[in-house]
Amino acid sequence: MTAKELLTIKTGELLAKTDELREVNESLHLLNNEIRKKSEEVRNTKKDLTETEMKLLVANDNLIETNEKFSLTNKELAKVNKDLVVANEQIKQLVLKQKEFMDITGHELRTPVQALSGNFELIEIDIPSLLQNSLEVKDNLNKEFESLIKDKPRLEQFANRLISIHRNSQRLEKLVNDVLEASRIESNRLDLHKEFFNLNEKIQNVIKDIRNKTNLSSHYGNSYTSFNIVFEPQEDPIMVSADKIRIFEVLSNVINNAIKFSNGEPITISAKNFQKNEIAAMISNHNNKLVDSENTRENEDEKVVVVSVRDRGTGIDSDILPRLFTKFATKSDQGTGLGLYIAKSIIGAHGGIIWAENNKDGKGATFYFTLPLTK
Repeated sequence: MTAKELLTIKTGELLAKTDELREVNESLHLLNNEIRKKSEEVRNTKKDLTETEMKLLVANDNLIETNEKFSLTNKELAKVNKDLVVANEQIKQLVLKQKEFMDITGHELRTPVQALSGNFELIEIDIPSLLQNSLEVKDNLNKEFESLIKDKPRLEQFANRLISIHRNSQRLEKLVNDVLEASRIESNRLDLHKEFFNLNEKIQNVIKDIRNKTNLSSHYGNSYTSFNIVFEPQEDPIMVSADKIRIFEVLSNVINNAIKFSNGEPITISAKNFQKNEIAAMISNHNNKLVDSENTRENEDEKVVVVSVRDRGTGIDSDILPRLFTKFATKSDQGTGLGLYIAKSIIGAHGGIIWAENNKDGKGATFYFTLPLTK
């Protein structure tokens, strides 16, 4: 084979290889394009995944925030529901107290009103012209009085009826005043008009007033619990700055309460000076929520007067003792249960405290209240 032929053959093989290389190169180019497309798709997919992940993260944060808001709302709803339950219970208690108040007040009003009405009817029988509003009955009225004066038994009965009218009108007046006073206390309108006075004299005046009313009732045959009051002041004078009328009311309420349950046994009243920090030791029931302990802790070095009213009667009922100074706390067939509630409010307004306990010997009870002494 000649060199020319060999060259021709090699040239043909070279051309064939060149064609193969071109085809391979084209295939590689196509493959490279495919790889580039796939890379672009992967890159776009990764970008889409990143955006989706970000959206998922944002959505998750929003979900957490919404869940927290829902949890907070749920707690608020639970609190509102709890408050509604409490409010509903308070409304129930208020309705019960209002009913109790209406029952007690209705009974207390009915008794003196019936007594007043009955006495006036009897007086009208004795002196028919007395309640007639006419000038023509004037002569008849004089004759009826002259006839009554001559008849001693009828005159005595007439006097008894007037005393009964007076006593029941006072009872009505006290009931109305107690209701008005309780209303002022509830609406924070309890005004005090303070002045300096000797507390010992005020206690003696209250005792004298109670004795006079009792003697008057006894003289005209009206039933009234007999009593003997012993007043034991530590020293005289004991000067306080307080509302005289309201302190008179407190003393009257506490002393009359003692008389009511004393069964005729002696009642001992004392007035003694103490430092404020000594009062806590005097309160036997330190957990008694009815005692305003704040007034015992403030200004502990100040001096106060402690008034005690001790009786030897039946003592305080165990059911009543925990709520003794609340409204309508009574087991008596007489009274609204407002007196001690009003007394507690008045003493508290003066910066004092009031409390009570059954005597340790099992006979009767003792009521205490404090008032700040003047400097």
